[in-house]
Amino acid sequence: MRYQPLSSQFHTSNRQKLAEAVGSKAFAVIDTADILRRAGDFEHPFRPDSNLYYLTGIDEPEAVLVLTPGHPNQRLREVLFLRETSEFTTLWEGQRLTQKQGTKRSGIQTVLWLSEIDSFLGQLVGKYSTIYLNAEPSLEAGPLSPSARRADFLRTQLPTHEIKSAVSLLGQMRTLKAPEEVEQIRRAIAITGLGLSKAWAELKSGVPEYILEAELTAEFTRQAATGSAFSAIIAAGQNATVIHYSTDAAKASSGDLVLFDVGAEAGYYAADISRTVPVSGWFTDRQRAVYEAVRHAQIAGIALHKPGATILSIDAAMRDVLIKELVILGLITDKQAAGIDAGKHLSQYYSHISHHLGLDVHDTGSPIEELKPGMVVTCEPGLYLTEEGIGVRLEDDILITATGHEVLSAAIPSAPADIEAAITGRHQ
Repeated sequence: MRYQPLSSQFHTSNRQKLAEAVGSKAFAVIDTADILRRAGDFEHPFRPDSNLYYLTGIDEPEAVLVLTPGHPNQRLREVLFLRETSEFTTLWEGQRLTQKQGTKRSGIQTVLWLSEIDSFLGQLVGKYSTIYLNAEPSLEAGPLSPSARRADFLRTQLPTHEIKSAVSLLGQMRTLKAPEEVEQIRRAIAITGLGLSKAWAELKSGVPEYILEAELTAEFTRQAATGSAFSAIIAAGQNATVIHYSTDAAKASSGDLVLFDVGAEAGYYAADISRTVPVSGWFTDRQRAVYEAVRHAQIAGIALHKPGATILSIDAAMRDVLIKELVILGLITDKQAAGIDAGKHLSQYYSHISHHLGLDVHDTGSPIEELKPGMVVTCEPGLYLTEEGIGVRLEDDILITATGHEVLSAAIPSAPADIEAAITGRHQ
């Protein structure tokens, strides 16, 4: 295993919280993610469903958790189903978890083979008329995930039963990170910083974006990351003004900025870091001015991260700073900045918004809910001057504490002078 698992006590505590929310008159079925196949009889690397992993620590395909808080048999109040292994599976895929290993990993005492799940659920639907599933309430988009397919099937077969979503319940739970979750995020951030250092060491005129990505992701692998938390955005020159640019083959030029929006995943927990760096190792006066404008907004925004604030209110405060910075940059006039359409002028240059971070890079949590100790969020202002070919985004990952906040990614160079030192120091 290339990551340190979370404790079985952590997963047990999460199941207990969900069981309390489900209640004694219902049961819950939590499926993991699909195995995604590509043409030619190959599979994409498997990544477990975040909710199933949060509740069990199991990262194998086809795993299912069933919670029945009111079951008269205490050993059947939580049951984990795993796909039974075989000689064929072992030969082609390797050894899967045994039932004893499933118990050790998850803390669930009753582990059965997946072949037994239909008969087990058949008994439950005769006793309970409410079922919680790991699927969104609306199925209008079609039955895509295992949980959505299960919901579609149960609605057809059990029209008198009430099918509810456990997603919102789990979302509320997952917004507050336990200390061991924060440690996984710290690890993901540290790996991301190492990956950026490797990529920056290759910065030079003529280097393609994909070479920078190769250096970054190779370091992720060397550091035992479970992968990238999302597809890297490495955008040189004009490409940096495209918000969700896909890393391609464009070559960096000596006068370019290169925007990195990247994140490693450690133990299935995500980092999300953005830095913008000069290929030559030195910002031009104009590039530095734009960079400083974004940094001023981020510094102001980071200072506001504390219990009781909201992502939306922090974003609004950063927008106010950026409107003033646009005047300094000569992009709008004082009159425009003071007018009721100031936000409209800013929208030509700015995108938002920050988000929660955890098992998913855009993790559970709303931009309008009050921040609480234990939440981890990003702070990511940016300015995109398309006509000048300058795009700057700065993004850091922040833990909300009882007294304020901690910038988890503070060790990754961010100030202009530190960025220049990081680049030029590797070119000497």
